[in-house]
Amino acid sequence: MIPVSDILVRSMSGYLFMLPIFALYFMWLKKTGRAQSLPHTVAAFVFGYYLFGLLTVTGIGFTSAIAFSPDVSWTPFVGMVTGPVETVLNIVLFVPLGFFLPLLYKSCRSAKAVALVGFLLSLAVEFFQMFGWGSSDINDLMTNTVGTCIGFLAYRLLSRVLPANLDKQLQSRFVNATAEVIFFAVCAFAIMITAQTWFVHGVLNIP
Repeated sequence: MIPVSDILVRSMSGYLFMLPIFALYFMWLKKTGRAQSLPHTVAAFVFGYYLFGLLTVTGIGFTSAIAFSPDVSWTPFVGMVTGPVETVLNIVLFVPLGFFLPLLYKSCRSAKAVALVGFLLSLAVEFFQMFGWGSSDINDLMTNTVGTCIGFLAYRLLSRVLPANLDKQLQSRFVNATAEVIFFAVCAFAIMITAQTWFVHGVLNIP
Protein backbone atom coordinates (compact mmCIF):
# COMPACT_ATOMS: atom_id res chain seq x y z
CA MET A 1 0.00 0.00 0.00
CA ILE A 2 1.31 3.44 -0.95
CA PRO A 3 1.90 5.72 2.08
CA VAL A 4 -0.55 8.59 2.34
CA SER A 5 2.33 11.09 2.50
CA ASP A 6 3.70 9.75 -0.79
CA ILE A 7 0.27 10.00 -2.43
CA LEU A 8 -0.09 13.62 -1.31
CA VAL A 9 3.39 14.64 -2.47
CA ARG A 10 3.10 13.02 -5.89
CA SER A 11 -0.48 14.07 -6.60
CA MET A 12 0.11 17.66 -5.48
CA SER A 13 3.35 17.81 -7.47
CA GLY A 14 1.41 16.94 -10.59
CA TYR A 15 -1.54 19.16 -9.77
CA LEU A 16 0.69 22.23 -9.49
CA PHE A 17 1.37 21.93 -13.21
CA MET A 18 -2.33 21.47 -13.94
CA LEU A 19 -3.46 24.65 -12.20
CA PRO A 20 -2.32 27.05 -14.94
CA ILE A 21 -3.87 24.79 -17.58
CA PHE A 22 -7.17 24.86 -15.72
CA ALA A 23 -6.95 28.63 -15.33
CA LEU A 24 -6.27 29.15 -19.04
CA TYR A 25 -9.04 26.72 -19.98
CA PHE A 26 -11.71 28.52 -17.96
CA MET A 27 -10.43 31.89 -19.17
CA TRP A 28 -10.79 30.63 -22.73
CA LEU A 29 -14.35 29.48 -22.04
CA LYS A 30 -15.16 32.93 -20.69
CA LYS A 31 -13.58 34.64 -23.69
CA THR A 32 -15.63 32.49 -26.08
CA GLY A 33 -18.90 33.34 -24.32
CA ARG A 34 -19.13 30.11 -22.33
CA ALA A 35 -18.20 31.40 -18.87
CA GLN A 36 -18.83 28.87 -16.11
CA SER A 37 -20.28 29.65 -12.70
CA LEU A 38 -17.96 29.95 -9.71
CA PRO A 39 -19.39 26.81 -8.00
CA HIS A 40 -18.80 24.75 -11.16
CA THR A 41 -15.29 26.13 -11.62
CA VAL A 42 -14.31 25.37 -8.02
CA ALA A 43 -15.82 21.88 -8.20
CA ALA A 44 -13.98 21.24 -11.49
CA PHE A 45 -10.66 22.20 -9.86
CA VAL A 46 -11.39 19.74 -7.04
CA PHE A 47 -12.32 17.07 -9.58
CA GLY A 48 -9.03 17.72 -11.36
CA TYR A 49 -7.07 17.10 -8.17
CA TYR A 50 -9.01 13.88 -7.64
CA LEU A 51 -7.81 12.64 -11.03
CA PHE A 52 -4.20 13.17 -9.94
CA GLY A 53 -4.87 11.29 -6.72
CA LEU A 54 -6.45 8.44 -8.66
CA LEU A 55 -3.49 8.15 -11.03
CA THR A 56 -1.04 8.29 -8.12
CA VAL A 57 -2.78 5.52 -6.18
CA THR A 58 -2.88 3.30 -9.28
CA GLY A 59 0.88 3.73 -9.79
CA ILE A 60 0.82 5.97 -12.85
CA GLY A 61 3.74 8.38 -12.87
CA PHE A 62 6.03 6.72 -10.35
CA THR A 63 8.68 6.57 -13.05
CA SER A 64 9.08 8.23 -16.43
CA ALA A 65 10.58 5.05 -17.89
CA ILE A 66 8.08 3.39 -20.21
CA ALA A 67 8.48 -0.30 -21.02
CA PHE A 68 5.74 -2.68 -22.12
CA SER A 69 5.86 -5.39 -19.44
CA PRO A 70 2.30 -6.61 -18.86
CA ASP A 71 1.42 -8.37 -15.64
CA VAL A 72 -2.22 -9.29 -16.19
CA SER A 73 -4.60 -11.35 -14.07
CA TRP A 74 -7.63 -12.60 -15.99
CA THR A 75 -9.14 -14.69 -13.19
CA PRO A 76 -12.26 -12.95 -11.83
CA PHE A 77 -13.42 -12.89 -8.19
CA VAL A 78 -10.48 -14.85 -6.72
CA GLY A 79 -8.54 -11.70 -5.86
CA MET A 80 -11.63 -10.23 -4.20
CA VAL A 81 -11.66 -13.10 -1.73
CA THR A 82 -7.91 -13.33 -1.09
CA GLY A 83 -7.46 -9.55 -0.85
CA PRO A 84 -10.64 -8.04 0.61
CA VAL A 85 -8.91 -4.86 1.82
CA GLU A 86 -7.57 -4.10 -1.66
CA THR A 87 -11.01 -4.83 -3.10
CA VAL A 88 -12.63 -2.28 -0.78
CA LEU A 89 -9.95 0.29 -1.59
CA ASN A 90 -10.48 -0.21 -5.33
CA ILE A 91 -14.18 0.46 -4.84
CA VAL A 92 -13.61 3.53 -2.67
CA LEU A 93 -11.06 4.94 -5.14
CA PHE A 94 -13.70 5.35 -7.87
CA VAL A 95 -16.57 6.54 -5.67
CA PRO A 96 -15.63 10.24 -6.15
CA LEU A 97 -15.70 9.76 -9.92
CA GLY A 98 -19.29 8.56 -9.80
CA PHE A 99 -20.14 11.50 -7.56
CA PHE A 100 -18.43 14.27 -9.54
CA LEU A 101 -19.73 13.29 -12.98
CA PRO A 102 -23.45 13.91 -12.35
CA LEU A 103 -22.60 16.83 -10.07
CA LEU A 104 -20.73 18.64 -12.85
CA TYR A 105 -22.48 17.44 -16.01
CA LYS A 106 -26.16 17.16 -16.79
CA SER A 107 -25.48 14.56 -19.48
CA CYS A 108 -24.00 12.27 -16.81
CA ARG A 109 -27.12 12.05 -14.71
CA SER A 110 -27.96 8.51 -15.72
CA ALA A 111 -26.50 5.43 -14.03
CA LYS A 112 -25.68 3.93 -17.43
CA ALA A 113 -23.61 6.94 -18.54
CA VAL A 114 -21.70 7.15 -15.25
CA ALA A 115 -21.00 3.41 -15.14
CA LEU A 116 -19.70 3.55 -18.72
CA VAL A 117 -17.29 6.39 -17.91
CA GLY A 118 -16.10 4.56 -14.80
CA PHE A 119 -15.55 1.37 -16.77
CA LEU A 120 -13.66 3.13 -19.58
CA LEU A 121 -11.45 5.12 -17.21
CA SER A 122 -10.65 2.00 -15.22
CA LEU A 123 -9.92 0.15 -18.47
CA ALA A 124 -7.54 2.92 -19.51
CA VAL A 125 -5.74 2.76 -16.16
CA GLU A 126 -5.42 -1.03 -16.37
CA PHE A 127 -4.04 -0.70 -19.91
CA PHE A 128 -1.40 1.87 -19.00
CA GLN A 129 -0.35 -0.15 -15.98
CA MET A 130 1.05 -2.65 -18.50
CA PHE A 131 3.79 -0.15 -19.30
CA GLY A 132 5.74 -0.61 -16.08
CA TRP A 133 3.31 1.17 -13.72
CA GLY A 134 1.74 -1.79 -11.96
CA SER A 135 -0.27 -4.94 -12.57
CA SER A 136 -3.54 -5.18 -14.46
CA ASP A 137 -6.38 -7.15 -12.93
CA ILE A 138 -9.87 -7.85 -14.20
CA ASN A 139 -11.08 -7.64 -10.60
CA ASP A 140 -9.90 -4.02 -10.44
CA LEU A 141 -11.98 -3.27 -13.52
CA MET A 142 -15.09 -4.69 -11.87
CA THR A 143 -14.58 -3.12 -8.45
CA ASN A 144 -13.71 0.28 -9.93
CA THR A 145 -16.95 0.24 -11.92
CA VAL A 146 -18.90 -0.74 -8.82
CA GLY A 147 -17.28 2.14 -6.94
CA THR A 148 -18.34 4.56 -9.68
CA CYS A 149 -21.93 3.36 -9.39
CA ILE A 150 -21.85 3.79 -5.61
CA GLY A 151 -20.62 7.35 -6.11
CA PHE A 152 -23.55 7.98 -8.45
CA LEU A 153 -25.97 6.71 -5.81
CA ALA A 154 -24.31 9.02 -3.26
CA TYR A 155 -24.94 11.95 -5.60
CA ARG A 156 -28.58 10.94 -6.06
CA LEU A 157 -29.04 10.99 -2.29
CA LEU A 158 -27.34 14.37 -1.97
CA SER A 159 -29.37 15.84 -4.83
CA ARG A 160 -32.54 15.36 -2.79
CA VAL A 161 -31.37 17.91 -0.24
CA LEU A 162 -29.16 20.08 -2.46
CA PRO A 163 -30.76 23.49 -3.16
CA ALA A 164 -32.00 23.61 -6.75
CA ASN A 165 -30.17 26.85 -7.45
CA LEU A 166 -26.82 25.49 -6.24
CA ASP A 167 -27.39 22.26 -8.13
CA LYS A 168 -27.91 24.25 -11.33
CA GLN A 169 -24.82 26.39 -10.74
CA LEU A 170 -22.66 23.32 -10.29
CA GLN A 171 -23.58 22.12 -13.77
CA SER A 172 -21.41 22.96 -16.77
CA ARG A 173 -22.86 25.25 -19.41
CA PHE A 174 -22.26 25.31 -23.17
CA VAL A 175 -19.52 22.67 -23.05
CA ASN A 176 -19.32 19.09 -24.22
CA ALA A 177 -19.07 16.97 -21.06
CA THR A 178 -17.32 14.07 -22.80
CA ALA A 179 -14.72 16.33 -24.37
CA GLU A 180 -14.06 18.14 -21.09
CA VAL A 181 -13.63 14.97 -19.05
CA ILE A 182 -11.29 13.51 -21.68
CA PHE A 183 -9.33 16.78 -21.74
CA PHE A 184 -8.93 16.75 -17.96
CA ALA A 185 -7.92 13.08 -17.91
CA VAL A 186 -5.42 13.37 -20.78
CA CYS A 187 -3.79 16.45 -19.25
CA ALA A 188 -3.53 14.74 -15.87
CA PHE A 189 -1.99 11.63 -17.38
CA ALA A 190 0.50 13.57 -19.52
CA ILE A 191 1.61 15.66 -16.54
CA MET A 192 1.94 12.62 -14.27
CA ILE A 193 4.41 10.86 -16.59
CA THR A 194 6.42 14.00 -17.45
CA ALA A 195 6.46 17.10 -15.24
CA GLN A 196 5.39 15.29 -12.06
CA THR A 197 8.10 12.62 -12.29
CA TRP A 198 10.72 15.28 -13.07
CA PHE A 199 9.64 17.42 -10.12
CA VAL A 200 9.47 14.52 -7.65
CA HIS A 201 12.75 12.89 -8.67
CA GLY A 202 14.75 15.86 -9.95
CA VAL A 203 13.66 18.66 -7.63
CA LEU A 204 12.40 16.93 -4.46
CA ASN A 205 14.94 14.09 -4.79
CA ILE A 206 12.38 11.46 -3.84
CA PRO A 207 13.21 7.95 -5.12
